[in-house]
Amino acid sequence: MSDLTTRSELLQMALLTGGGVAVGGLVIAALPDLAGSKPSAAQDAEILNFALLLEHVQAGLYADAIRRKALKGELLEFAEIVGAHERAHIAFIREALGGKARKPPKLDFGDDTATAEAFTDVALKLEDLGVAAYNAQAPNLTKDALRAAARIVSVEARHASWIRAIKGVTPAPDASEPPAPAERVVATLNGSGYVE
Repeated sequence: MSDLTTRSELLQMALLTGGGVAVGGLVIAALPDLAGSKPSAAQDAEILNFALLLEHVQAGLYADAIRRKALKGELLEFAEIVGAHERAHIAFIREALGGKARKPPKLDFGDDTATAEAFTDVALKLEDLGVAAYNAQAPNLTKDALRAAARIVSVEARHASWIRAIKGVTPAPDASEPPAPAERVVATLNGSGYVE
């Protein structure tokens, strides 16, 4: 990795290419190929634990940016409100998983929360990734788990639209969510280097 390549740039490259760059080792194995498999409680736990990891990364990003005091105005309001939502999502998923919930990861955002511009870029990418992850796994969940996930993904989509509006880009660039295979979502998160 070049000194000029930020974690945000790695996240963007992984999102665009569908691949990932292992930074600090592989943080999570790919979700199993669930296509054609029947939803089950065991599968729900695996998928919800990955969603929990994403929620921890998002919540950590907002907490880190607020701690660094680099945000002002609407961007600070966004980080405070959305950070609280992400923490509520963590509690909701942990409750659904019970004793099967993964431990919170150790996170390192490097310089990606040091400035408002860097934070905005990363927040946009992570919120888009969260929506893509929930949508990619929806068909693989049981009805009860899907009902619970739907309550979160709709809010994640609002987060993505809000940060896109702050950045000045189209809040809804497509009429429907482009498909994102689980492998791409995992590779993107692995490539970010945020999870130690």
